[in-house]
Formats: sequence, C-alpha cells, structure tokens
Amino acid sequence: MLEQSLTIDLGNKLCVLEKINSTHTDDATIVYVPDEKVLFLGDCAYGTTTDSLFHYKQSLLEPMIKDIQKYDADHYLLGHESICDLPEMDLYWDELIAASKATTSVSLEEAMKCFEEQNSKEPNSNEQFFIKAFVNDRIIQSK
Repeated sequence: MLEQSLTIDLGNKLCVLEKINSTHTDDATIVYVPDEKVLFLGDCAYGTTTDSLFHYKQSLLEPMIKDIQKYDADHYLLGHESICDLPEMDLYWDELIAASKATTSVSLEEAMKCFEEQNSKEPNSNEQFFIKAFVNDRIIQSK
C-alpha cells in the first residue's frame, strides 16, 4: 500500500508515484516520469458523483492543483482526454478555478451572474459545466 509517495527504478527510467488530494476520489495517485516530463493523472482531476449529482469537491480543488503543479511536466495524461500540453492544462485549471470562485451559493443563476461579473464575460461551455458541478457540491454540502 502506498503511504504518500514512492519512486520506482524501472532500469533506465524512474517513475514517481504520489498520493494527492483529489476532487475525484480519496485515494488518487499520480505517476510522474521526470526524464520525459510526463505526468499521468488518471481521473484525479475530474469530479465525482454523490446522491446522483455530479460535482467537484470545491474544498479540494486548489490543494489538488497545487499538488499537480509542483511537478515539472510538459505533458499530462488525463483518464478520458488526449495528451494535454502545459498550456492546455493551465487553461483547464483556470476554467475550474474561475468557476469555483464564482460559486458561493446553491443558486446556479447567481453563480452564472457572479462569473460574468468577476470575469467580464459569459462562461463558455466548459465553465458552465464546472459552475453547475460546483453548485451541486454546494447543494451536497448543505444537506
């Protein structure tokens, strides 16, 4: 069982495994290959479902991003996406953070309005999806 981190020597290649905070599951593990500057994220950067509501665990978002961004990676492999480069991952984090910051209540309408005020633009489809997921998290937390 992995306590926190483990470095494995595969002969000519080192791999670092680390448990991280995650918006998806309580036991997320990432794999970093330093020589290749590749970070395997699996599903850790996705949301989860509770009581039939898809949501992102808002309280874990920024700690998770911090855990991931400490690695010097140029390429990221998410469980259900194509290989992402650093600018694509930065955009993903920016959209998630902006959606999270706009969501302070259980009202989707309020969160959308707050997003527009904070960002001087309407949310794109990704941001709308994330806002709804953060509103769902607020609903779950209020139960």
